[in-house]
Parts: sequence; structure tokens; C-alpha cells
Amino acid sequence: MNDAQEPQEDRKRAEKGEGTVYFDATKNTFVAELSVGRTRTGRRKRLKGYGKTETLARKSLARKLKDHEAGLDTSTSYTVANAVNDWHKRGQKAGEETRKRDRYVIDGQIIPAIGGIKLKELTADDVDDMLIFYSKTHATSTLKKIYSVLNRAIKHAQRRDKVGRNVAALIEEIPEGQPGRPSKSMHYNQIHAVHDAAEAEEDWTYPYVVVSNTSGIRTEEVRPLEWERTHANPVAGEMCTCDRVHKETLPPHIEVWRSVRKGGDTKTLKSRRTFAITKIAAKALIVWKAAQAAWRKQHGYKHVGIRYVFGTRNDTVMLARNVRRRYRTIVEKAGLDPDEWVPRETRHNFVSMLSDLGASDDQIADEVGHKDTRTTRQVYRHQLKPVITRGAELMDTVFEVDDN
Repeated sequence: MNDAQEPQEDRKRAEKGEGTVYFDATKNTFVAELSVGRTRTGRRKRLKGYGKTETLARKSLARKLKDHEAGLDTSTSYTVANAVNDWHKRGQKAGEETRKRDRYVIDGQIIPAIGGIKLKELTADDVDDMLIFYSKTHATSTLKKIYSVLNRAIKHAQRRDKVGRNVAALIEEIPEGQPGRPSKSMHYNQIHAVHDAAEAEEDWTYPYVVVSNTSGIRTEEVRPLEWERTHANPVAGEMCTCDRVHKETLPPHIEVWRSVRKGGDTKTLKSRRTFAITKIAAKALIVWKAAQAAWRKQHGYKHVGIRYVFGTRNDTVMLARNVRRRYRTIVEKAGLDPDEWVPRETRHNFVSMLSDLGASDDQIADEVGHKDTRTTRQVYRHQLKPVITRGAELMDTVFEVDDN
């Protein structure tokens, strides 16, 4: 046999069932190989393990054989980045805003830190190290989001036989991160200044901030608020969309039964509630309804049967970023720092004012839809109640309206 006919690899046949092992000069590594049947197309299917020594190559092959017998994917190229991207593409069932936030976490934190690690080689220590590293620069809430996304992505990979166990589930405690941006509330004079600045615009911003500040409605609930669920001037015998006829005249009220969350549901079922609104809010809504119809008619838009209270020109739900941009403009015109305030803090304004006016935790919990007073103390809450009037009565002591 001449040189051209000599084999390039020195293969050693092991015991039956253990395959063969040889040195691959092109890769400068030992390869342990075992046939495990054939593919659907009839090609022989082989498992391969690699190592610097024969022993390490056999151990690598043994691990792959164990995964194969357990029905797991034996490919070695599936990384953490593949896992989180596959979950975001196929496994995540959420609204567009949530998907954007999760995408930011995937691209901004998870992939840069551990994305290149093969999923099967990821350890609990790797996850711990990543969270500890980010705890020096990120808020605790962000750390929880990072962990949640990774945990769900690995579970998704488990269900598709990409990995045998979820190492993220082994993490006992998420480290404490940096303090997040504290939510805060305005003082009375600041709230009045914002109201005055919004009223001068003569558009939707005035009723929007008045309703938000005096009712504690969530931003995700006020943007899709519909006129048929807004009763600024109810009369006896009126059919509410809560499917009941009011036998007597009720105070002005709003039915919060929907939000901009996926499927239109509120944050929880207990977030569905009907509550009375203040006189100042009711008057602002009555004036706005007429102004909205007049403006749309003048500019060639549909002016009857308008669905959304604070909708766009095309009668669709306004985007959150557009509301934030407009709110910042109003805050700045009121003489406040626009970088210091966001629309969601109108809910904090409401809770703070009620507390200052002597409302009990139970009363506040009812008004803002919280499950119990413990949640109220932490800020938010959700409980379905009939028409709640105490909050509007207290707020009317602050905002006087000329009934004429």
C-alpha cells in the first residue's frame, strides 16, 4: 500500500456499543463516534464526542448518547442566544409593548452577558454571575425581568428537547439591585398649574389630565376609554354597558372594563370597576365631547359615533409615547421639569391627595381598584366594586366648579 492509500485517521474499534475513537488531525482533537440508526432519508445517524484525549472524547460521546436516549436534541451549537430568540419568536404570548420590553432585555442584557454559552453548558453559576454583575448598575426590577425572560426561555427550550434541565430554576435568590426611579406625586399647587396649562391648549389634554389626577385611573385604562363607558351626565333609565338599567340617576361615573393590554383585558379581573368621577372631570368631559365632534366635523373626520374619548384623528387608541410627549409639554408649560414627571404618576397624585384629605387605606384601595390595603401602601390595587362615590366627594372639596 502506497502513501496515497494509507488511512488519514487511526480508528480504534471499541467494545460493541461504544463506537470508535480516532484522532482528527484537521481539528487536532480526538473524536469518539457511534452509529445510532438512520435518518428518515436512510442516511446513517452518528453521534460524535470531542476531546483532547480519548477518554475525554468518550465522555463527551457518553453525554450525547444519554441525551439521545432521553429524546433530547444532541446538537452542540444551540446557545443561550438561540434559546431566548426562539422563545421571543415562538413562545412568548404577550402584547406588543411587553414584547418590546423583553426584546430590550434580550438584546441589552442577556445576549451580551451569556448569549454565546451553549445552552447545555450553561450553569447556575453563570446565571448568578450575570445577575450579580448587573446588580451594580441596574435596578432590582430590571434584574427580576432579566431572570424572568431567561427562565421562561429555558423552559421553552426544555419543552422542545433542546436541554434537559433549567438551571435558571436553581437560582435561590435574585440579588438586590440599584434603587429604581422612585414614583412620586405632585403638590396641590403643581397639579393646579398642570391643569391650567392643559386647559389653555383647548384640546384633549385637559380632560385627560383632570380625569387621571382625580380618579386614579391607570394610563393603560384611560387611553382606550370609550364614550359608551363614560357617563359624565347620566340620567335615570339610561342603559349602561354594564348591562343594567339604572333605576335612579347616578353620579357621573366611568366604567373601567378594558385596557390596552393584549386582548383588551384589564390588569386583572379585579381591575374591572365602576367609579364616580368628580364634578371637574365630568364638566371637562362634557365640554370635550362637544369640542371633539365639532373639530372632527370641521376637519372632515367622522364626527358622530366616535368611539374613543382620547382617540386619534382616525378614532384609534392613542400611542403611549404620544401621550408621554404631550404630557411632558404640558408639564413644562406649567413651570415644572418635564424630565421629572410621567403620565403614570397622575395615579400617585390621586392616592396622595386622598390620603392627605383623610381617606382611609380601605377607601383608597376601593377607589384605585386594589386587592387589599397592603397593595395600596405599595401603590397599586385592583378590586371590582359598584359605583364608588367617596373618592369623588373628597376630590370635589379641592376642585371647585361653577355649576352655571
